Amino acid sequence: MQIKLIIRNEKPCRLPISYHHIQQSAIYHLLRETPIAGDLHDHGATYGKRTYKLFTFGPLMGKYEIVEKNIIFQEEIRWEIRSDDRQVIMVLYEKIRQEGLVLGENVLKNVDVMIQDDRIEEDSVYIKMISSICVYSTNPDTKKTYFYSPQEKEFSKAVQDNFQRKYTAGYMVEPEHEIHIEPVKVTPKDKYLTKYKGFYINGWKGIYKLSGQRKYLDFLYQTGIGAKNSQGFGMFEVIPKEQI
Repeated sequence: MQIKLIIRNEKPCRLPISYHHIQQSAIYHLLRETPIAGDLHDHGATYGKRTYKLFTFGPLMGKYEIVEKNIIFQEEIRWEIRSDDRQVIMVLYEKIRQEGLVLGENVLKNVDVMIQDDRIEEDSVYIKMISSICVYSTNPDTKKTYFYSPQEKEFSKAVQDNFQRKYTAGYMVEPEHEIHIEPVKVTPKDKYLTKYKGFYINGWKGIYKLSGQRKYLDFLYQTGIGAKNSQGFGMFEVIPKEQI
């Protein structure tokens, strides 16, 4: 399910250019003191030593200007949050209606919130990344992280492996079939570099072909594709082939 927000600023909304952590904090703040707060924030769905929160969100959309390493939204802001857990969506919906939204130092009360239940109904779709897709591996000895690009053969396998772990963690059963992703229209301009709590993260936007059983593709639509979904990576939209 999805929540779509329209935020109407009463005054300019100022945020640092890298604001993923502020969005994530806003979500956890809304879920505080609710029955699901501890499970989602502290535990999540587990696979071995890995933890998956099974929600994702997109960037803030609207007219803005960059001033001294800050991004300033002057008018309306649009934001989408998705989750495979209906309870998470319903709690967020009620909390936003009651309290509004806090983004960093910005207290936003004039917020329209809508629930949607868009789903993927096909076994092969073309997708356009709303937020960048991020997959990586970490050297166990050096602890150095390497981020894969869509042009590398390891990219598709890393996406599949992440899906397999994430789905198993969420449903306590391994998926019966693999999913496949291939870049269709990805250029160097689609590379996305950002900072999250002091760490640099590489990701990629662009257009891809995503194939697999419908229920698996829909799971990725609701939770995000690739890694770091609960930090605001891996949200995509389905587009017709004619738009490529």
